[in-house]
Amino acid sequence: MPSLLTGGDASVWFSQRTSEVLYTAQLPVQVPHMPLERDIMPEIGEIKAQTKFLGEMTLNEWLAHPQSYAKGIVVVHKGKVVFEEYPGLNPWESHLWMSSAKPTTSLVIDHLIDQGLLDQEQTVGEIMPDWASTEWNDIKLIDILDMTPGMNTEENDETRADPHSIAIRVFNAEFGFQYNKRNETVPEILKGAKSVAPAGTKLEYGSPTTEMLVLIAEAVSGKRWSDLFNDLVWSKVGADGTLNMHLSPFGTAGAHGLVTSRLSDLARFGMLYTPSWDKTATEKVVSDDMIARIRDGVRGKEFYTAGFDGPVFADRLGDDTMISNSRQWDAVWPDGDFWKAGLQSQALYVSPDKDLVIAFFSTNVPDDSFHRFLRPIATSGLFE
Repeated sequence: MPSLLTGGDASVWFSQRTSEVLYTAQLPVQVPHMPLERDIMPEIGEIKAQTKFLGEMTLNEWLAHPQSYAKGIVVVHKGKVVFEEYPGLNPWESHLWMSSAKPTTSLVIDHLIDQGLLDQEQTVGEIMPDWASTEWNDIKLIDILDMTPGMNTEENDETRADPHSIAIRVFNAEFGFQYNKRNETVPEILKGAKSVAPAGTKLEYGSPTTEMLVLIAEAVSGKRWSDLFNDLVWSKVGADGTLNMHLSPFGTAGAHGLVTSRLSDLARFGMLYTPSWDKTATEKVVSDDMIARIRDGVRGKEFYTAGFDGPVFADRLGDDTMISNSRQWDAVWPDGDFWKAGLQSQALYVSPDKDLVIAFFSTNVPDDSFHRFLRPIATSGLFE
């Protein structure tokens, strides 16, 4: 497990061969393919950023550098591909989204809220009565969405190094690795989580927290996660290829990060949040109200920096002008843009107002400077 999470050759192999390792639910293209027009802007490649270890570089220089482990980047503006490079991946190959997949859960939850099946002020015990005897009982849905449940589900350097942590036990369960000589299920691990602080106090980022959204969505809908996401989202998308939802041996979808697709289809997911959604989908999947909930639900900088990950995210971006996180997105800026990162330097950046999406894949954990190009691109003036 550590070798798969820390970058390098094992991560490179796993990120492109995930379905050879894990059980997989395949979501094929179900509507006519909607090819994206191209209007390439070479000047995007000349945008500069200050990297962590390699000094100031242009995007083109970063993509060509062997230490970047860059796989590919796609920039879409007003529904057209304006920049696209694949230094370490073929455009038709699938790749692991890692935690860039987490907003898939908040989007489904928002659909269930709009259908009247959920209220973000409901507690876990109210939503799932069979969880009333657990320490999740009084935790509100909104605190799970915003990664602040106060539970020992946090994912950081310490918990990733602890084989007994909830985070690592969940990962091991997804891969079929044993704990105390038995295979655990994701629900049973989460039912044993403990409260360690009042909910809503600080950002406590954790993939196990995201998995609670999967279990909640399945409980109130009566559907398996892959079917639910397909019905609400992916069946409307004229994608380039299949979306793969990877599962534990007991069938729980790892929607926190075990999702693979072509890079162009990660960008298409981001396009659902922009005015150009109709260039990639047959109907509007993300409502204006859903976008407003992301933007208006931010809790503030003090909340963001009080936890482990707020400062980590600011350092990763080389930017601390964000307000806070929101609804499984890692940062929301005053201009309304939002961003989600993956552990090995994957990313999805969305600017609804600029009608802009940036998506990239890589497998670089030691130097995550790829993210430092996002705000310079978005604020370059090229997309006003």
